[in-house]
Amino acid sequence: MESDIEAIVARPGRASRDANLWTYPRPMADETEAERLRPASQPRHGVAALRDVRIPVSDGLELSANLWLPEPAADGSGPATFPAILEMIPYRKDDWRAASDESRGEWLAARGYAFCRLDVRGTGSSPGIAVDEYTARETQDGAEAVEWLAAQPWCTGKIGMWGISYGGFTAIQVAMLRPPHLAAIVPMMATDDRYTNDVHYLGGCATVSELSQYAVSMVGMNALPATAEQRGDTWAEDWRDRLERTPIWLFEWLRQQHDGPYWRQGSLAPDWDRLTTPTFLIAGWMDEYVDAALRMLERCTNAPRRALVGNWVHDLPDDAYPGPNVDWLHEMVRFFDRWLKGVDNGVMEEPALVAFRHEWSAPEPFPAAWPGRWVAESEWPPADRTETVLHLTSGDVPLVGRLLDAPPETASTERFAHRATLGTRAGLSWGAGGSPNGVARDLRPDDALVPTFTSAPLEEDLDVVGTALVVLAWESPVPVATAVVRLEDVAPDGTPFQVSAGIRNLTHRISHAQPVPLEPGAVHEVQVALRATAHRFAAGHRIRLSVASSMWPVVWPSPFPAVYGLHLGGPIDPRLVLPTVPSDRPVAPVPPFKTTPAGLREVGSYRGEDPVWEVVENVIDGSVTVRSSEFGEAVLPDGRTRLFTGERLEMTARDADPAHARMHNEVVYRLRQDGSEILVEASGTIRTTATDFHMNVGLRVTLDGAPFFERGWLETVPRRLV
Repeated sequence: MESDIEAIVARPGRASRDANLWTYPRPMADETEAERLRPASQPRHGVAALRDVRIPVSDGLELSANLWLPEPAADGSGPATFPAILEMIPYRKDDWRAASDESRGEWLAARGYAFCRLDVRGTGSSPGIAVDEYTARETQDGAEAVEWLAAQPWCTGKIGMWGISYGGFTAIQVAMLRPPHLAAIVPMMATDDRYTNDVHYLGGCATVSELSQYAVSMVGMNALPATAEQRGDTWAEDWRDRLERTPIWLFEWLRQQHDGPYWRQGSLAPDWDRLTTPTFLIAGWMDEYVDAALRMLERCTNAPRRALVGNWVHDLPDDAYPGPNVDWLHEMVRFFDRWLKGVDNGVMEEPALVAFRHEWSAPEPFPAAWPGRWVAESEWPPADRTETVLHLTSGDVPLVGRLLDAPPETASTERFAHRATLGTRAGLSWGAGGSPNGVARDLRPDDALVPTFTSAPLEEDLDVVGTALVVLAWESPVPVATAVVRLEDVAPDGTPFQVSAGIRNLTHRISHAQPVPLEPGAVHEVQVALRATAHRFAAGHRIRLSVASSMWPVVWPSPFPAVYGLHLGGPIDPRLVLPTVPSDRPVAPVPPFKTTPAGLREVGSYRGEDPVWEVVENVIDGSVTVRSSEFGEAVLPDGRTRLFTGERLEMTARDADPAHARMHNEVVYRLRQDGSEILVEASGTIRTTATDFHMNVGLRVTLDGAPFFERGWLETVPRRLV
């Protein structure tokens, strides 16, 4: 998933030979201290770029790719063949991703790597129909593209795959097929489990903000035709055929509310031994896919592997917030140098995991950086990791409880109302990203309305590394409920910093594949795993756990009004289990990172409007509406094509009527090229009732101001314990 346009400022290259081939001047090397200590391939080659190279696949289609090829030295002193790196995604190589592809492609080619950017079938300039994301046919296309690249006369036969988000998914999925010439992959912010760790469901709860942004955006993007240079005589008919036949991905996602064969397609989990390809995992603590990276690091024992985890949101680590940032391209090339070029550079002797352990920071939605330090683990999980257990108990006033070292001696119950609108102090989405998708702010307005449990001030530092677990004794008067827990670091002045959070649909307390309703009035033991983290609670700070029943607008509220009970001190021991390592352990050496920019050439330009993220409370009708929007226009590398894109999202819920919530999204793509204009407008609305999801998607396309295609889709899907 990618919800933000990569805004890379640019200038065009100079044309040479023909319209499909460009050349660029040989780049100048700029070596830093980190590069001298941990060297990677340097820019020694000129670059030739080929557009719309057709890659044949076994069902007869020819997929469209752009290639950036290193040029052999004129004096014959260097190699004449080169390894290749493949990225395959549906995000339109010829316009939407043209600028970033251009700058990365020539940067890699200058360092002796051919770079191939492939539009997956049915997207961009590739023929076919995009019937869904991550289909088996699409993955087979990737494996065949790997073998096609390996067979080219300019290739050494060694192929790597890279990608962030969707491209990271495809790298893992293609590696599962074990094409003979795939030698290494670098999945960045990607998942091994499409049900538990993606934009569709969280802990068995259907998502709102993230799913809506991506799903409706892809309706619009999939509606654009091939770029003008790739259109044949029948392009209008071909385009209309694609518009007619491309399904609405969202509908199938909401039909598949439980785990099962649909989600296992494209998921490595639970058969991690299928991955044998050397793998370098890059992840961020504030990205939704970090759990998958740590899981793969631990369980993919058949694959040589390393992982790098920063504070980052769902964005590239050289620019993502919160910092500190690193030159991820340098790290990726070092890994590929080892596995694609055979360079004995010591990369596999470095620590299995290098991660940033953050500390308390004043809460703000778009922090430039968080304090802390890089830490290294020779193995994952750490051999000296233990569990620190804190027990939940009531305090002197309702909802204000304590975390203690021992279970309470007397039983009590904390009761609290289901508030469908709670959660707006946290991030807009589960995985934060570029503005307006920020991280949590000051949580105290939310915490005042739900049970919280706070420890005494810590006498010494406490280092948490990994996945925390919360065990609750939950009483519900209704069959469907959601538990949302947030782990916070409370400074001496009382300001909380969100360390992590977890969400669980309590009908999924036993299984995501076969949910079971709650028994009204019974007390159920439920477990909620939090997103993995690395955090130091400093001496003098306090640990806080909050427990709520919703996180709006991250997930749809459970549909029934209720007053829940948290039972404390009974036969079930409610507790917070923290994975901790000794704070005074010896400091392991951390590889020196290159933190200066990679030096990519500036390509094209982008100008965005001010984004919007606002929370509006309607006192009259008791609703809370969250609105966000982002719009902007990119000038493509050719200097003449302009692509305006944007989306507007509005989500409304009510405490008094949690069953009836609404999401509405509007997306626009306007492509201007050679005096022609294509305008695509997509809209999507999801309304919930106690029993159903009601979906309404619309698509309108105009060509040079004249109507070209218009259609609406309606579907109702029953809620199945969601």
